[in-house]
Amino acid sequence: MLKVSLIIALVLTSFGGAAEQPNIVFILADDMGFDSVSANNPAIGGMKTPNIDDLISQGMNFTDAHSGSAVCTPTRYGLLTGRHCWRSRLKRSVLWEYGRPLIEKDRQTVSSFLSENGYQTGMIGKWHLGLHWHDKDGNVANDINEDADSYFNAGEQRIATVSAKIDFSQAVSGGPTAIGFDYWFGMDAPNFPPYTWIENETVLGHLVTTKPEKIFGHPGPMVEGWKLEDILPTLGKKSAEYIIKASKKDQPFFLYVPLTSPHTPISPSADWKGKSGITHYADFVMETDAIVGQIMNAIENAGNANNTIVIFSADNGTSSYGRQIAELKSHGVDINQHFRGHKTQIHEGGHRVPFVVRWPGITPAGTTSNQVICLTDFFATVADILGQQLPEDSGEDSYSILPLLTGKADALPNRNLVINHDLGGNFAIRKDEWKLVPKDKTVALYNLSVDPKETTDLSRDYPEIVQELTNTLETYKTQGRSR
Repeated sequence: MLKVSLIIALVLTSFGGAAEQPNIVFILADDMGFDSVSANNPAIGGMKTPNIDDLISQGMNFTDAHSGSAVCTPTRYGLLTGRHCWRSRLKRSVLWEYGRPLIEKDRQTVSSFLSENGYQTGMIGKWHLGLHWHDKDGNVANDINEDADSYFNAGEQRIATVSAKIDFSQAVSGGPTAIGFDYWFGMDAPNFPPYTWIENETVLGHLVTTKPEKIFGHPGPMVEGWKLEDILPTLGKKSAEYIIKASKKDQPFFLYVPLTSPHTPISPSADWKGKSGITHYADFVMETDAIVGQIMNAIENAGNANNTIVIFSADNGTSSYGRQIAELKSHGVDINQHFRGHKTQIHEGGHRVPFVVRWPGITPAGTTSNQVICLTDFFATVADILGQQLPEDSGEDSYSILPLLTGKADALPNRNLVINHDLGGNFAIRKDEWKLVPKDKTVALYNLSVDPKETTDLSRDYPEIVQELTNTLETYKTQGRSR
């Protein structure tokens, strides 16, 4: 590791010193599994993703990358903290509308780490990690919320009470700018109120109306003229603007772009609706790909392509909402080509995600890595790129994948397993080809090298592997870290 870090330090020095440290752009799609990228899936039919495919041809494609969870909030927590979300107060499910901040007040994040190391840090897109909403006197209005409270499933009365107390003209707090981002433009989630944009700590616009039932999402206040189909194009435009502006400064920049697509509400813009000739969901996936292209063009136009690391991934597998997986298959698009399952599930389809890295001059173009990695590894990798070690109380589940990115190694001896989590709080542990899924009083063991769709339980045939993985999982759960 020291040798690899030294190589990177020498490369950075040759670029001209600390001011020429690489820019980092991380694009995170929402609900887009491994098989939703056409370069990964020969059975994708007409649902093509040419811009992501180009990124793959220009960089390294990871075929065994995993989100920390099969659902949204936990993965985002893990990506930014390098720590599994089930170590936080959230042991299952996600945060809902008006949820309280999940990232602990004093916890170091990849954004605060980069900010401390001289980076401009921006975020454009979906937060979904909780905010402090305030009443007219500036007091926190949503402190009575419980994490499961939602119009969708429970706690409806508390949500109504909180909503009535919030003064949206007051600043919000506990969001991206509280964890090291200099700038944020986006929303908590596109299907949660308030239906408007937030910039830094300010709710933009006047919430003078209520979301009509015909617009997808939970009940709540909305600005006049809010259109779901405008969200994704706006995120693309704002991301491009940020890149152009940040590139004019001497500091390197980190831009985190958590897109809202292709998560529900399925809302392709007018330019993309019907363009796939398949379904509106396919239109939305293809528009997501176009946004990736727009961001790549902005990097190129800013003159930063050779000194910018671009990462594309997703927070979890494809959603089965509205039978869209079955509908796609009826149109010749199989997004369960390689793996079983979908978002929310512990099966591979719930958390096996695309992960592509382009770093010109450092990461060999057109290469593939079969190493098991997790989105929690981002934090340690960033620290390694900067030639630094993470403190013991940061990034507890994060491993640097820098040796893979430089092509100096094709495996990580200290990174041979991944722990996964699903909507209901169930675990899986993966080591090499073996995947163990303990659930209730049962256990299942799969050999993914020969059975990637998890059809044959081998737990009775390999009790020693069951015991080893069971012990390892319990150790990592109880000791508070895996790194």
